[in-house]
Amino acid sequence: MNLGDVRTRVKRQFGDESQVQINDSDITRWANDAQRFIVMQSEGLLQKSATADLVASQQEYSVPSDLLILRSISTRLTTSTPYFPLIGLSPQEFDQKIGDWEGGSGVNSGYAGYYHIYGALIKLWPIPVASLTAGLKIYYSRLPTDVAVDADVLDLPITYHSAVVNYCLQQAYELDDASWDAAKVKSDQVLTDIHFNKGRENRSPSGTYGRITVLPEDM
Repeated sequence: MNLGDVRTRVKRQFGDESQVQINDSDITRWANDAQRFIVMQSEGLLQKSATADLVASQQEYSVPSDLLILRSISTRLTTSTPYFPLIGLSPQEFDQKIGDWEGGSGVNSGYAGYYHIYGALIKLWPIPVASLTAGLKIYYSRLPTDVAVDADVLDLPITYHSAVVNYCLQQAYELDDASWDAAKVKSDQVLTDIHFNKGRENRSPSGTYGRITVLPEDM
């Protein structure tokens, strides 16, 4: 479904094809909001990974520019060894961990084992002792690409497109003081669509066909 399809469906279902209450700019904004909302509710969507080079004595590293939700961060010891996950900490836990290190062994650098996110920066501890190409691997859900003109296709699997339309309708009904019940119905439909599709993503694929049992009455 492209943005033109979303605009047409929303205006027709809302009953405002002449754009008296809502216009194409409103629907475009809502469609982009819907894409981000859906990704934030669905761990399996728009998954991506990126690497960053470790730099000796450098603690802070930028997050990917298209990051929406961080899933995990891994590191490796050499370019020929596998990645292993770092332990994510809250800012308070991270500060406590540094305090324990400085108050104990005094080790401030070595191989990173912990991280936390501060603003748009990844902070590592211990601070890397050596540089390493692609030493960090960041797993995340990326920002969906915004739609702007009618021909732009939604940046979500097709099974989520109806949720985008329902999200836009929810926003439209919320502008109408007499349509709060309709807005609630559309809000529920959005969450139902997301929940249903998440269930499909998390379902384990089957390598065999189900067995068919022939009953006597079928003979």
